[in-house]
Amino acid sequence: MCLLILSGAVRAAAQTPDLSQISIEDLGGLSVQRVFGASDRLQPVTEVPSSVTIVTADEISRFGYRTLADILGGVRGFFVTNDRNYSYVGARGFNRPGDYSTRVLLLVNGHRVNDNVFDQASVGAEFGIDVAMFERVEVIRGPASSLYGTNALFAVVNVVTKTGAAIDGVSIDADAGTLGTGLARVAAGRRFANGMDLALSGTYEQSHGVARLYQAAFDQPGDNGGVADDLDAEQAGQVYGRFSSGNLTVTGAFARRTKDVPTASFFTVFNSHDPAQQTVDVKSMLSAQYTRSLGATGLTTEATLDHAGYGGVYPFAGQEPQDPILEYRDGSSGLRWTLASRLTRRLAGRQTLVAGAEFVDNIKQDQFGGYLFETPGNFVLNQSSRQGAVYVQDEIKLRRWLLVNGGLRHNRFANFSRTTPRGAVILMPSANHSFKYLYGRAFRAPNAYEMYYYRNQTSHLRPESIDTHEWVWEGYFGERLRTAVSTYRYRASQLLNLGVNDPDDATAFGGLGFTNGGTIRAAGLELESEIRLKRGTQGLASYTLQDAKDSAEGGRRLSNSPRHMAKLRLTVPGPLAHSAASFEWQYLSTRTTITGSSVSPASIANLTLNVPLSRGLTLTGQIRNLFDARYADPGSDEHVADSIEQNGRTIRVGLRWKLWAP
Repeated sequence: MCLLILSGAVRAAAQTPDLSQISIEDLGGLSVQRVFGASDRLQPVTEVPSSVTIVTADEISRFGYRTLADILGGVRGFFVTNDRNYSYVGARGFNRPGDYSTRVLLLVNGHRVNDNVFDQASVGAEFGIDVAMFERVEVIRGPASSLYGTNALFAVVNVVTKTGAAIDGVSIDADAGTLGTGLARVAAGRRFANGMDLALSGTYEQSHGVARLYQAAFDQPGDNGGVADDLDAEQAGQVYGRFSSGNLTVTGAFARRTKDVPTASFFTVFNSHDPAQQTVDVKSMLSAQYTRSLGATGLTTEATLDHAGYGGVYPFAGQEPQDPILEYRDGSSGLRWTLASRLTRRLAGRQTLVAGAEFVDNIKQDQFGGYLFETPGNFVLNQSSRQGAVYVQDEIKLRRWLLVNGGLRHNRFANFSRTTPRGAVILMPSANHSFKYLYGRAFRAPNAYEMYYYRNQTSHLRPESIDTHEWVWEGYFGERLRTAVSTYRYRASQLLNLGVNDPDDATAFGGLGFTNGGTIRAAGLELESEIRLKRGTQGLASYTLQDAKDSAEGGRRLSNSPRHMAKLRLTVPGPLAHSAASFEWQYLSTRTTITGSSVSPASIANLTLNVPLSRGLTLTGQIRNLFDARYADPGSDEHVADSIEQNGRTIRVGLRWKLWAP
């Protein structure tokens, strides 16, 4: 199916005039890519014990991606929803409304960046690093707790950031567009003759958002006809730096993002401006990594310090209609340091052994909430914890065409321990083709929010777990065609659910709390083909069929879980030398909401243009939701509305100026 879609698209693209303006060297052919995050070492994707997609810096630029959510939304088998506050990533049929993407592990250069209070995998503007500083994004499907521990249930996403050599000079970007959007970015990088490498960048972006957002759930007297006025704005600032010299690499990032929330979530006052509902996220990271060789053994040691802060303003109505609006504030502050070390060694018998250890000290896992006046509902929770792990992974090449891979990790938390295995058998008829059988078990530990925010909770919560079986075929045919087929089934159990677990509780939370108990069974099929022709035409198409059901609900399909997904990406050269037009289309079938209703299928098209005007100066333009489709994402329990309307057509135009390059 994917091959048919692509062949038709390529035939149409081949009729585009002036194809000779872009040479094959500009965009290159296909070759077997190499990935780090799948096995904690660099190796070809055909040999790793996972199904992997790599999104390169070139693709990020050509398709005008602005956030990690944009990137993941275009990846086979992934889908992203947005509640006009945060973006949430779904994989393998799971993206439960109200979940903070806690079952996807997010890494930066192999280092965990899920925060230590909510375990949130932040993929929107709150991620903390501008996507223009991404060298590539490694999307590694399936469970990976045998390497990374908690959170790696459905996927691991590893963001590899740019070096100074990759930036190679100074670049300035500026753009503006509809909805009051604007961006300014400065990046500089260089690799010096003495081997030292330095990269720096700073970005500021803003959006006024939708000026008048209609929400039918609030269309009643006294609520402005269901229209939220000027309550969708967002501002974000990001700073990134990377330094390396010899065996030492130091990476740092800081970001602050502010978002106005127009949906009156958590039953706040609709269309309130004084105060307005608002969230603020602050992220910072500092990592120092040292690598060296000890004979035939490679040693990597890393020390990191991570901070994640959140603050929210929530306007609530008083007891009487004439009472002033009450301002409730809550937030969190998480601080941790991590020390990890890894050994890699080739052994006799064509073996490669990876062994490592990790220690995490969660210095702060603090949460607070309360009104600006004293009330029994105000609270401050100061928590801390520690955890540690050891792991080992062994790859044995039994034959030129046969690989066996096994891994095991033991994790120790304050209240429990967990050992998780992973195994793979990989058949390789050639270096460019592989058939894989993959098995993995993974877990997710209860986070500080789930354990302590609702104060009737204790440490009785247990980890979630998942068992997954997967079959994968990957093939590269020359330098022009790549195909991938994968099918999987999994059983996820002991899932944490929020509900009333103490009806007699008279506190402000009314007995709310988390309990274990949810069980999900799912199966799926994913198909993908990518083709690259001479003179610059490229295409990629994928189709996903998935069926995820909740055993506790009598086998009912999960909410916010599309059964069908289809995606198409196409790049063709433009009439000017080195110019290109990139088209992207994404389709999600009907999804059910938490109330049992449904949202209509979403069919979204985006168009991006890159036109060089002179040496070092490029004009960029993008139209998102090209055909102005109306669609919505399912809401969660925190929303009055059953679904959240998404943006219509938006347009952005900008300039990219590269200067002082060698």
